[in-house]
Amino acid sequence: MIVVVTPPASEPLTVADVTVHLRLDASNQELAPGAITAALAATPVAGNVDNGAHRYLCTFATADGETEAGEISTAVTVADKTVNGQISLTAIPLGGANVTSRKLYRTAAGGSVYLLLAAIANNTATTYTDNIADSSLGAQAPTTNTTLDPLLTRFITTARQQAEQSLKRYLVTQTLDAYFKDFPRGHERRFYLPPLSSITSITYTDIDGVTQTLAASQYVVDSISRPARIEEAYGVTWPSTRDQMNAVKIRFVAGYGAAADVPACIKDWMLFQINTMWETRTQFTISTGRAALTQIPNQYIDSIMDAERVTGRV
Repeated sequence: MIVVVTPPASEPLTVADVTVHLRLDASNQELAPGAITAALAATPVAGNVDNGAHRYLCTFATADGETEAGEISTAVTVADKTVNGQISLTAIPLGGANVTSRKLYRTAAGGSVYLLLAAIANNTATTYTDNIADSSLGAQAPTTNTTLDPLLTRFITTARQQAEQSLKRYLVTQTLDAYFKDFPRGHERRFYLPPLSSITSITYTDIDGVTQTLAASQYVVDSISRPARIEEAYGVTWPSTRDQMNAVKIRFVAGYGAAADVPACIKDWMLFQINTMWETRTQFTISTGRAALTQIPNQYIDSIMDAERVTGRV
């Protein structure tokens, strides 16, 4: 039995890789909003907006992400904030059905970087009064549209797990625990592990029930063979273990390395799988011309769950 302890910190493919492969453009995402109308408060009132010229923009937020920055408003200049230091925002754009909130961004006085002013937690309000000093502005407005990112990220992970299940090897570096009932004895005195980068530790439960750590000098690792092998060092015999399940645990690091080290053929296979998941999001398709019902092959759909499938007797 092998259990993932630390999953890969990154995937073999990025969302940008998948976006290019699927030829996705703005029409596949929530479109960025148009411009806000900004003006000094109609009735002069002192406020906190710093003296100088300010511009505004808006973004749409969905359950999946946020659009890139929308169109920029015309500049509004505060000459003396002690006289008229508040700015009225109107015609704040409304988004589509998937938009759950909107974010307003503003430049500091005379600046060109758009920083978070406020979040409107609905998709109905179209007005807002800005009474915020430059020093209270927040994070910079996004430059990319991430409203599709969670879906594509999930597809990438699914495709990577399918590849690992099919190849019986791990792609990007990750840490795993392999459990065995005992150390191998007799003619077969070697452990065989999936693609191996290094051994972190070998621990075992001795005959007294105490967890022990095997010194690195007690074993040798052959990481060149496929699969990799571990065997006793010269003149060493595996220690005795208690007769129980999972008495021996080998923690090891596996994978090709970083995402850039994963072979191109595997990445291409993943892209084909992701393309299928993107284009075919249902188990059945209906041909309206002939009213025919077509089922996607079960071997493809069912294989998605192979990484979690329990085999053998239950």
